[in-house]
Amino acid sequence: LKTINDFMKLIKIFMILVFIAYLFSGVTLIEPGEVGIILRMGKLVGDNPANQIHKPGWLFALPRPFDTVLKIPDQRIQQIGIRELAPRPNLKKNESGNISSIDPTLEGYCISGDENIFQTSVFVKYQITDPIKLIFGYMSPLSMADSIIHDLTVAEMTNVSCRFTIDGLLTKDKKELSQQVQRRVQEQLDELDSGLTLISLEISEMGPPPFLKDDFEDVQSAYVDQFQYINKANNNREIKLPEAQGAYEKSINDAIAYKETITAQANAESGKFTQMLKAYEQNPVEVGHDLKSKTLKTLVSNSGNIILMPDTKGRQDSVTLLLGMNGSIITKITTPEGYYEEDD
Repeated sequence: LKTINDFMKLIKIFMILVFIAYLFSGVTLIEPGEVGIILRMGKLVGDNPANQIHKPGWLFALPRPFDTVLKIPDQRIQQIGIRELAPRPNLKKNESGNISSIDPTLEGYCISGDENIFQTSVFVKYQITDPIKLIFGYMSPLSMADSIIHDLTVAEMTNVSCRFTIDGLLTKDKKELSQQVQRRVQEQLDELDSGLTLISLEISEMGPPPFLKDDFEDVQSAYVDQFQYINKANNNREIKLPEAQGAYEKSINDAIAYKETITAQANAESGKFTQMLKAYEQNPVEVGHDLKSKTLKTLVSNSGNIILMPDTKGRQDSVTLLLGMNGSIITKITTPEGYYEEDD
């Protein structure tokens, strides 16, 4: 009887300890970067978000099945690697040892706006910004967060990529593509009231299918050469255009200066002619003789050869003046007044 009584005491002590452990089984440690939520008989405990969401530390709750404590990553940044649209390894090869096509049942792909196929992999970072929405929006919230972001990203990658050309996607438009996909995925997450916020969406790799890699590299080389030629032409333009502009302005300035010079000379000659005309009208004999004398002096001074010959009629007071240049006679003047010396 004593043994039985001792055994019963041990059982009572054990049951008390078990009961105490059961009472404290609802005490949960919330780690840094997490928040805790208490569900009491399936209902959220707390009247407002400040009382519903518990910060890191010890959280005291009733044991199951009365209370259920859910720990949700809060400020921790989650990352998903999406390879749904990337080439898959170990695919079946043809007789030459190459992969000659894409099997859409085994691997995904995107199509650009100019109907070229490319494959890509994406890394998405996100945070749970509203744990309450996440908890009550899905049956398995933590696994569903990754799943829904994965599916939305794949859908938007195939949707948005058709707005770009393949040349742009492989070069300058990759960042724009990732920004548009991130914005559209976030819009749909907000419409679903998911409590999730995307931090970043990065395209880790993007390229043609393996069997088209060499062809795409040739296209890319041509694309790079195109830009090099364009840059070279632009550089030449930057050099030649100022030179041409300078030559153009110089020609215009020279023409304007020549115009002004010729105009001034013409005005001066016109003024002289007008004065001479007035003088000739007043005294035609004297002015005419003076003009004739000046003309003869000019001819004599500009002549290379001067030959004086008697007049063919034998008149001694008349001579023939032959003016020549390099042995050829260019002017013949016969005057009864004799000949003119250069300084006369």
